[in-house]
Amino acid sequence: MDKLNTWIFRYNKRKQPQRDVLMLNYSKVRSIALVYEQGIDDKATALLVKRLERDGAMVEVVGYEPKHDFNFLGRVREQAMQSLPTQRFDLLLDLSTHYYLGTQYILMAIDATFKAGLRFPDVPEQDQQGILDMMVSLPDNPTPEDIAEQVIHFLKMINS
Repeated sequence: MDKLNTWIFRYNKRKQPQRDVLMLNYSKVRSIALVYEQGIDDKATALLVKRLERDGAMVEVVGYEPKHDFNFLGRVREQAMQSLPTQRFDLLLDLSTHYYLGTQYILMAIDATFKAGLRFPDVPEQDQQGILDMMVSLPDNPTPEDIAEQVIHFLKMINS
């Protein structure tokens, strides 16, 4: 079943329209979509939201529960898909620490100028490229905070 799910995902990914990618300096980011797996360090995610808001960004949190929001094919269920934000964001920050096909569908559905998240070493590169514009590699068992810190660090270094 995993091979079928992966084939369907790759097919849907190829159908996605090309989007213009613009590298952003962190100081220019005004709107951020945070995507994370609910139940994994919710308190740290809430603190991160407060920090990003203090930095002047409007933050929209998109939490998902894999067992509830994804179907047996790994796709996002209709009610979860309808609850995704429709506005365009400057930055989409994927704080997911586990790889799910459903998360990849969420990342493709949210409109953002720049998308960043974790590079999963166990996942074929072709399944991750084209969705995220920047992937950070971290040691085993990173936390959502670790991912955010690395992405913010690199974004601050751009045009500084």
